[in-house]
Amino acid sequence: MPLVLWNDSLSIGIPEIDRQHKQLIDQLNTLVDAMLANRGKEEIKNIVYFLDLYLAQHFGFEENCRQRYKCPVASNNAAAHTKFIKTLSEVKQELQTKGASLSLAIKVNEQLLDWFVNHFKKVDRELKSCMSKL
Repeated sequence: MPLVLWNDSLSIGIPEIDRQHKQLIDQLNTLVDAMLANRGKEEIKNIVYFLDLYLAQHFGFEENCRQRYKCPVASNNAAAHTKFIKTLSEVKQELQTKGASLSLAIKVNEQLLDWFVNHFKKVDRELKSCMSKL
């Protein structure tokens, strides 16, 4: 069962970014489920590999939009993205050294999934107002 269900409160109103956000939430939910169910190193590794690639694409897309539309929160958003990548790297390191665990699943839930929800609602929504000014 997903920990975070996509709903309208998570939407920022930009279809491409909302689609990407939904995919990220789905993958993070899948990662937590895989760890809790002890599904195996290979499946978990594949999910993390997907997240690495997808996050690079998504964060780049968002940051390009922020620069293009001269959104004032662009530097704060880039810093937040960097912090998220650092946390994901810590999760990957712990997965490699200790394997999946309940405490790591909780960390993914609290520090990655919850981060996204708050980030969507507080920071990413500002992009829509920047885009609508043009």
